Amino acid sequence: MNTPSTAPTLLKLDAIREAIDELRHELARSDASSKEVMLEDHIHSLDTFGAQLNTRRKALGIELATLELQTGVSLSTLKRLFKDPAQVKFSTVYSVCSALGIKLCAVK
Repeated sequence: MNTPSTAPTLLKLDAIREAIDELRHELARSDASSKEVMLEDHIHSLDTFGAQLNTRRKALGIELATLELQTGVSLSTLKRLFKDPAQVKFSTVYSVCSALGIKLCAVK
């Protein structure tokens, strides 16, 4: 029951459906690759954890002042965290990790 006036609308809807399907596939590929990256980024020692966080911050192009605004954590505390995470509260570590898109999990 395609009338001449509905044909262009149906073509547009088909194009939108195809675009949505392609986006779903891209998202699935992206999720799979980010899971692979997460598996590689284990915390092997507290000494290197702060450096890993700082490397992630730099890779994302986030300045210390911006991270301070995002997290409410002072610049001096951020610097201590990146140097020696044992010197700051866990809530601070969690806040910074969240801002950097890092999920923390404990494995027994």
